[in-house]
Amino acid sequence: MLQYIINSTAIWLTGFIVYDLFFRREPYHSYNRFYLLCIILSGAILPLWQWDYDSVIYTEFSQPIIEQTVIVRESIVSNATTNLTLSWREWLQIIYIAGLAISALILFKDLFAILKLYHKGDKSKDGTWTIVETGANMSPFSAFRVVFISAKEDYTKEELAMVLAHEEQHGHLLHFMDVLIIRLFQILFWFNPMIYLLEKRLLLVHEYQADKAVENNPSEYGRFLVEQSVLNAAPVLAHSFIRSPLKKRILMLTKKTTTLARGKQILIAPFLVLAFLLFTQHVISGELPDGTGDKYSYKGNIITYSQEGATDTFEVVDPVSGEHKIILTKRGPYPILFNNEKIYDIEELNKPKSPSGYTFKAATNPALLQEYLLTNLDREISKLKDGEYVLNIYHVIVDKEGRIVFFRFRGVEEMITQRDGFKAVNPIDENLNERFAKKVAMLLSNAPAHRPAWYNGKPANSLVESGGLAPFIVKDGKLISL
Repeated sequence: MLQYIINSTAIWLTGFIVYDLFFRREPYHSYNRFYLLCIILSGAILPLWQWDYDSVIYTEFSQPIIEQTVIVRESIVSNATTNLTLSWREWLQIIYIAGLAISALILFKDLFAILKLYHKGDKSKDGTWTIVETGANMSPFSAFRVVFISAKEDYTKEELAMVLAHEEQHGHLLHFMDVLIIRLFQILFWFNPMIYLLEKRLLLVHEYQADKAVENNPSEYGRFLVEQSVLNAAPVLAHSFIRSPLKKRILMLTKKTTTLARGKQILIAPFLVLAFLLFTQHVISGELPDGTGDKYSYKGNIITYSQEGATDTFEVVDPVSGEHKIILTKRGPYPILFNNEKIYDIEELNKPKSPSGYTFKAATNPALLQEYLLTNLDREISKLKDGEYVLNIYHVIVDKEGRIVFFRFRGVEEMITQRDGFKAVNPIDENLNERFAKKVAMLLSNAPAHRPAWYNGKPANSLVESGGLAPFIVKDGKLISL
């Protein structure tokens, strides 16, 4: 979400700067309107666009909500005194929803005010338009195919003609649809100042277009605008006759178009191409963890590793002779801290309830993680020759909010069966391996949130996968076995 907000703001800011530098003072208003609408829509849509890979398929990787509810209930019942505090992300969600609700209420308040004026006003027809005399001391405004004025007797015949010509032009050009779009975005992006700056530019272009429909000379029309400026403004959902800067509107009435000014219109093409390349999601944006020794950084987080573990033994069976063998090994360094908070491993989490009744629960199953990844790696898998492979992803960390926040990728390797029955690994082509690495990074960064681990009745950071995923089999460029 944060990346989406950054990309949206970058598109809007860049488009805004281009507009102010090259288009704002030019009189080709239809193009300026198209440009601003294009920028507004691009900022909302382009950051969602994903290219150079297929759409992500979400498998059963996410923990069903009913299971999450049961786990939370178990924790609460087991320890009624546990304090459930909200994380900073949850606080941000609450603030966003509150702002969204307030913005929506403001919109409905303006809509209700317009409906109230329409219901109480005196109505008359002017062709396909309805004129509503409100009796209120406010400037003329229009909404849909309705023009609102204080009273006809407040204007001379010429002045009323100017008002109707201006407001009806808003309707002919469907400006009200633009206003609805911009109001919707102001509800969704109420926190982003760029949407308000773009709205101000768009509404001014609307007034330029409507002013062009008035046939009176600029000086006479400008005088009338100044006279109307002392009246109260109209609701923000409608087009007010005097809301936009009057000086700019009067000067624009006499502005002439030049050949050089028209040539600048082609700038929208390179802008859209630049926005598409820089601010959409794509495979090459996959970021891998960085670091050495006992410290790694990934997306602003710091992961601390343990020191080399003690010597341990485990028993294996020779597949040819059936002989049991004891192998000495050491547990290598593994993640123990996420931003200085403890990371719980599988052994600590997969155990029965404590004597005090607390619930210990591990995060997602590594097998589901592998299914999610391999399901979405079909384009890369199609490049592999027939054989058995292993996707070397390990030290996958899920934080307290159910997000994958760290992993290690050691590449894709082909498993070759040797004469003694043991299997050796053979690295795949370096370029293809790099494609796997970037796609895996993208998939894990965009993985759906799922149930986090629980320890002592509270969400906990956990190590989901420590040693690597199970092998998979490829035949004719397709995955045939997980």
